[in-house]
Amino acid sequence: MASSYEDRILADRAKMRGSKEALKERVAKSSVGPKSKAVLDETLDYESTGHLDFALFAIPPVFERGEGAKLWDVDGKEYIDCHAGFAVNGLGHGNAEVNQAVFDQMNKITQFAELPMRVRSELARRMSEKHPGNFEKKVFFAVTGGEAVEVAVKLARWYTGKPMIITHTGDYHGRTALAQALTSKAFMIAYNNPIGAADAGITRLPFPFCYRCPWGKEYPSCDIFCAKQLRDQFTNKESPFRNPRAGINNVAAFLIEPFQSSGGYMIPPMEYLQELQKLCREFDILLAIDEVQTGMGRTGKMWASEHAGLEPDLIMLAKSISNGLPISMVTGRAEIMDSWGPGAHSSTFTGYPAACAGGVKVLDIFERDHIVEQAAEKGEYFLDGLRDLADRHPLIGHYNGKGLWLSIELVRNRITKEPADNETAWMHQTLANEGLMCISSGPYYNRLCFAPPLVIKREEIDQAIDKLDRVLFAAEDRFATA
Repeated sequence: MASSYEDRILADRAKMRGSKEALKERVAKSSVGPKSKAVLDETLDYESTGHLDFALFAIPPVFERGEGAKLWDVDGKEYIDCHAGFAVNGLGHGNAEVNQAVFDQMNKITQFAELPMRVRSELARRMSEKHPGNFEKKVFFAVTGGEAVEVAVKLARWYTGKPMIITHTGDYHGRTALAQALTSKAFMIAYNNPIGAADAGITRLPFPFCYRCPWGKEYPSCDIFCAKQLRDQFTNKESPFRNPRAGINNVAAFLIEPFQSSGGYMIPPMEYLQELQKLCREFDILLAIDEVQTGMGRTGKMWASEHAGLEPDLIMLAKSISNGLPISMVTGRAEIMDSWGPGAHSSTFTGYPAACAGGVKVLDIFERDHIVEQAAEKGEYFLDGLRDLADRHPLIGHYNGKGLWLSIELVRNRITKEPADNETAWMHQTLANEGLMCISSGPYYNRLCFAPPLVIKREEIDQAIDKLDRVLFAAEDRFATA
């Protein structure tokens, strides 16, 4: 029998709530410097505890400045950045050329509604040219990644006249109302309580991560069983998506992350993504790819979807477009982008001129310095380091990476794959204490992810691997990993 509302709801919320007093006590007992403690205390005095800071770290660092792939907190402590603000700072911290371009634009005009401007049209042209595929493309500007997802969903439904959007369990597409419906994460319970995101037209399918295959298969002997399961969803008469006899479907788009970001930097078989594109073409469904975190050269190609040779109908972009300034966009087929009329979607800071100027300069630097090619080369070097660590540390059950988008999964036993969640939490905070910033994630809270600025140096990668090595040894000793 369920407990009463009063008992249940208060108990549930007490489990989630980090009170100001409890968090202040945590800060006081920590080993961070006095200036950091002062800022953290002031933050707790004047900012809501609902922010992400104390969720990401038991004691979040208080950064004051950055340069390239290095950060310094207010007490002067140095860090190697393998986080990049969730893959935002692609060209590193304090990039003088990007900052100057932003400054110059702000001296001209800062903002005026959403009216066209030269710098905005240039960025639109150049980003359109980056979209894969031999067809005419256009751009729709927005501000955040979540808003770009909302634009893509509205566009897909408007253009096709179909209601359903299919995504993967574990995908992360944002926290605005519509995007949250696509982001199936119960740990964000405050976004779904007491009433969840209301969009009956969204369906989730399993994400094919081979290390923990949802169907219990082994790659590659599985013969891409996941793709066969996907196709069966459209050819079976019990399909919720399509009437196979009539040849009619009610799906507007597959809207997916090519590689899962918040899910733990997990990479599916490329053959699965290729089969997904074939299915979309065969059944007249749009393929919409969320490259908010995996795009802009992060994976050693401009777009992660290029690793599978995809030519998406729509791509959602944000985060690293302007190396730190808020801007997002949807790029895609011109006929889709022009299927609605003026004013169909609006946002006050859409196409923010200063961010557009930063984006144009980012593209200049990408082309001049071969940033994407560098990310591929440095990523291989980083992956070699993780491979060496996996050979020596039983705590690492799995590792993967494409470009400078890498992760390890920690397990207590490589045969049973029991998630090492407590070990991961301890390592994540200890790595920060040791001066290495990375991301803690994964469906079982047991993956550490690495997304350094694309300009990270090899010697900085060596330092990151060395810190990981030492903390892995410490974790294995502390938790008696065999």
